Amino acid sequence: MAEVGNQQARADGRDTTLVIDLDAWPLSLDPFHVVDFNQALVLDALVDPLTRDLADAPGTAPSALAALTPLDGDRVWLLRPAPGQYWDDGSPVRPEEIAAGVHRAWGPTCLPLPAAYDPEGTGSPVTTRVVPDPADGAPVVELRSPLPLPYLPQLLAFSGAAPVREAPDGGWTASGPFRPVRADRARGRIELRRKPSRRTGPGTPERLAFQVHADRADAFAALADGRLDLSLNTGLTPDEFTAAAARPGATVRGLSMACQLWVRPGLDSPLAGPAGRRAFSAGFDRHAASTRLRQAALPLPRYSDLWEPRGSEPGGDDGRPAGPPHPGHLPPPGRRAELTLTYADFPPNGDAASLVAADIGARFGHPVRLRPLSYGRFARAAATLDYELLYGINPAPLAHVAGFLTGFHSTAGQARALGFAEPAVDDALDRALHAAGGPEAARAWREAEAVVLDHAPVVPLFQVNSVTLTGPGRPAPVVAATGAVHLDDLTRTAVPDRDH
Repeated sequence: MAEVGNQQARADGRDTTLVIDLDAWPLSLDPFHVVDFNQALVLDALVDPLTRDLADAPGTAPSALAALTPLDGDRVWLLRPAPGQYWDDGSPVRPEEIAAGVHRAWGPTCLPLPAAYDPEGTGSPVTTRVVPDPADGAPVVELRSPLPLPYLPQLLAFSGAAPVREAPDGGWTASGPFRPVRADRARGRIELRRKPSRRTGPGTPERLAFQVHADRADAFAALADGRLDLSLNTGLTPDEFTAAAARPGATVRGLSMACQLWVRPGLDSPLAGPAGRRAFSAGFDRHAASTRLRQAALPLPRYSDLWEPRGSEPGGDDGRPAGPPHPGHLPPPGRRAELTLTYADFPPNGDAASLVAADIGARFGHPVRLRPLSYGRFARAAATLDYELLYGINPAPLAHVAGFLTGFHSTAGQARALGFAEPAVDDALDRALHAAGGPEAARAWREAEAVVLDHAPVVPLFQVNSVTLTGPGRPAPVVAATGAVHLDDLTRTAVPDRDH
């Protein structure tokens, strides 16, 4: 009888190990502060997000929530928990614990609201309570906000908003389909084991392993000989990206990560003022640069190109800004001071930074020193705004324009650290934050974006492209615009267990 049970386990996929590639060890596994693509990939297997970003269209779908119902102009929402949610010890997730997770959707790595909307410094503008559903009396989470929250479904897709139970020793447990069993940094391996979850079912593997391959050639070799089932790549040289994208079964996806040029306020340069940034933005040929980067990065004139279909707005079908062009050249008055361009030292950032530096030198007369940093050091530099010029990567876990813009309100921590204050930006963001859903809200956020790009010390440059490679017998994964990967969708076809 035991042998019959084992055969059934192998048949439905539970006696398997699914191995996923990481290009580096995660900076942390803190579910409340997600700053790293590898970190988000592992966390998605451990937590159960309240909503899911759609892969084939803008928007989200309920996940750990059975339904979200907006009321009172998006100021009140009823969140109905989906059944079948359990902690690692088998106890059910209570609605009150889901309500606690909702408060974590506001924070430095998701949607930090300006201090003007959070005078008490609570970090969350909402209040939540568990109430009976007016329809059938079932317990639901009622969320109330002084601001309309039409983008709440996108916000709740952030893994930091998922239910998490903290332990007295500082650890935590979650309600996702896997639980951690081993993390061996020396071997570069993180191992998870399946547990009862609403996301597990026939075909879900018994074990999930994340294996670090710092060298992409090693990862591709592991895919070829069957030691690896899935590789998600954003850190490829242009030539590597071209070769990987041409492989059979490769899936290319643009992610809502913005590569951007930051300019320190007060810098002795035309780039420190709105006119100079407009001139740079209009004169920098993103399309030609993207071609030289072999499409590893795509041109990004504006942030809304990340989530709006190109051609749907007045910007035109190539995504370029509407309106008359700004002059693309400012004659340099002799040799200007040397500037520093800091970037995270993984491909294709070095290639892209070199293109940006050459353009700044040719059109503005600044020699530019390139300053590559390890990703850990880069993340710390970005958090403390320690730079003159910074070629930055904004992961934007919220697939909405608000995730990119709210930090430029003069009362936001980012703007205060930059020394940036502009009444026009504050007014535009205030209007957008007070807009309920529908066409008016979309228009208010587009107008706020235009004001931010005209005044704030940042210029969007590129969108990150990723390429996903799967091993034999594995379906292509669902990769959302935010980079979230639904690993449970890779379990429809089982592979034999392997000891790596």
